[in-house]
Amino acid sequence: VILFAGRLSDEKGVMEIPCIIDKVRAVYPNARAVFACIGPREKELRSAMPDAVFLGWVDHDRLPEIYSAADLLILPSRFDTFGCVVLEALSCGLPVIAYNTKGPKDIIVNGANGYLARNRAEMTEKIIEFLGNKKMRRKFRNESLKRAKEYNPDKIIKRLLRDLTGAA
Repeated sequence: VILFAGRLSDEKGVMEIPCIIDKVRAVYPNARAVFACIGPREKELRSAMPDAVFLGWVDHDRLPEIYSAADLLILPSRFDTFGCVVLEALSCGLPVIAYNTKGPKDIIVNGANGYLARNRAEMTEKIIEFLGNKKMRRKFRNESLKRAKEYNPDKIIKRLLRDLTGAA
């Protein structure tokens, strides 16, 4: 299950997903795309991906269950900043594949808890690699949980204070 959670809009890159999933399904016919969201491109996306699962709007308290049931979160946006969805996914042990842009590259450790792709072809290649390697999927899940713990509020405040005061 390859999950997208976010607004179905051009700035999120959602119209790249049909091409990516088609190529993944050529290798893994049972791969499924799931969308936990709504947005202006929903009708077009549904038309392009009739086999995908569209959950519609999902309340925030249900997202952990959905993240935990997926194998990989896909984020094809080239314009994200921090990307709360990335941290939410990692905190549920869900690895993330995103473009190597501001935000995702600050959270994802490439090749450890997800991938940072340069383009659609590389994103597709990395998804296929990931789905074909159970050992890697297990490792990435564990590393996702570890990385998410680094975003503990106490740690963030201590780091901020240390940076502001210049203390070691």
